Amino acid sequence: MPNRRDFVTLTAAAATTTWLLARATGQTQAAEPDHPLIIFAKPLQHLEFDELGKRLKSIGVQGIEATLRSGGQVAPENFERELPRLTDALAKHGQRVIIAASDINQADSATQKQLEQFAKAGIPNLRMQYYRYDYSQPILPQLDGFAKQAAKLAAMCKSLGVKALYQNHAGKDYVGSALWDLEQVLRGIDPQSLAVAYDIRHTSLELSQSWPSGYAAIRPHIGAIYIKDVAWIDNKPENVALGKGIARPLFDAIKREGLIGPLSLHVEYIDHRGAELQEQRWQAVAHDVATVRSWLAS
Repeated sequence: MPNRRDFVTLTAAAATTTWLLARATGQTQAAEPDHPLIIFAKPLQHLEFDELGKRLKSIGVQGIEATLRSGGQVAPENFERELPRLTDALAKHGQRVIIAASDINQADSATQKQLEQFAKAGIPNLRMQYYRYDYSQPILPQLDGFAKQAAKLAAMCKSLGVKALYQNHAGKDYVGSALWDLEQVLRGIDPQSLAVAYDIRHTSLELSQSWPSGYAAIRPHIGAIYIKDVAWIDNKPENVALGKGIARPLFDAIKREGLIGPLSLHVEYIDHRGAELQEQRWQAVAHDVATVRSWLAS
């Protein structure tokens, strides 16, 4: 009789098989999991696209949050040629680009061109760049300005059928680290056009004991869950392997209320820049995928 780990592995394999069958019959969207588990591709950028697809398939995830930005897997100036290469290579192995991590944060002609290319490639979500505070100016008027900027981007996204995601990020300069400010920026904006990529690492670090009120305020705007962990070591926050830090209680609370959107796993506790660490990073990804599955199954 299979144990819990066997059950989770079999379930993930079944989901991937279902996706492959659906792709063959043109019914991919209907067959995808409601909350596909995907990998933020930053630690895997040194892999060739086909090799990346093979490895993702081997651990039973549904795709990636691709780095489609300057210095990423595909830079914006190369979208026309390289995006089809990436998506086709992944599709051979039943994988998709489900979120594009981009340089976008405003509605202009360059953004429209990128959104059109995302839509053409079948990429349903993009992660925005952050809004940052200018502490030489009053804070609240800045939020009004960011709200207008976000509304224009949301309108452009709606017209092209692509959803923007704004990640709450830890740090004093980032709009959204406290969550209440991000709710003010997004108030009145349709979350089907611009939503929050809710990061459990950054929320656990920034809000500590007060996260329930911030989470309650921002939940109607959530469009994806970002999964990673952090621990306090020598009085400093350090990225750690999933399950070794303080983020689990927040994930469990979200799971009880109901998961929302894709689940993007971020592995940031190993340097992502050096090609010589690629296998170590891959093992970390596989470890954290197994941990996420144990959290989902418990």
